[in-house]
Amino acid sequence: MKKSIILFVAILSISITISAQSNAVGGYSGNPTHKSIGDSLKIKQTMGIAIDLLPPIMSATAGHFGYSTQLWYGYKKNRVRGVIAGFYMPDKLMGNEDFKDLHTTATAIIYDRFKNYNFKGWWLGAGFEMWNNTITSKIDNNNYSFKDYVATAGIGYIFKVYRNFYIEPWGAVHYVLNNETVVVDKSEYQTKKFQGELSLKIGWHF
Repeated sequence: MKKSIILFVAILSISITISAQSNAVGGYSGNPTHKSIGDSLKIKQTMGIAIDLLPPIMSATAGHFGYSTQLWYGYKKNRVRGVIAGFYMPDKLMGNEDFKDLHTTATAIIYDRFKNYNFKGWWLGAGFEMWNNTITSKIDNNNYSFKDYVATAGIGYIFKVYRNFYIEPWGAVHYVLNNETVVVDKSEYQTKKFQGELSLKIGWHF
């Protein structure tokens, strides 16, 4: 968890530095028009933050607290996101009755490409994630830890609700690159190689 916080703070610091340097070099220049700001100007760069609703909802159904926060930096049609999430998987979805209480702390770096300017509309993305997992065996009632290294690809759509406040339905496919397995007696648990995800984010950019 400490490494996750350090990564998140580092992404924030880099984004602020890049934004400050760019603003110092120059700003918008062009001929004034009578069109609205949304029509006449293109947001060259921005920073944003978002929360993902799936981890807290999924964790709540398992009787635990969950969270997911994303900090991102955007330039023209490009966006880089740093993600930190912690969540519990409901036991019924694990697929192995000999284990329970699967808890995952995930960190990720994702690159997205928008179809349009101003960080709205469709985007496609891909990146890399690391999942730190703990799981409890019902056989010996001990906790076990293991890591998953994950390649991910996703798609989403940003709706601007009010100014730069937005909602963002999205989906992703995850592929686990390693094969780490927890073995207890004759039972074993391994994260499924392919996983899908659908969710909704709420966010704001500056």
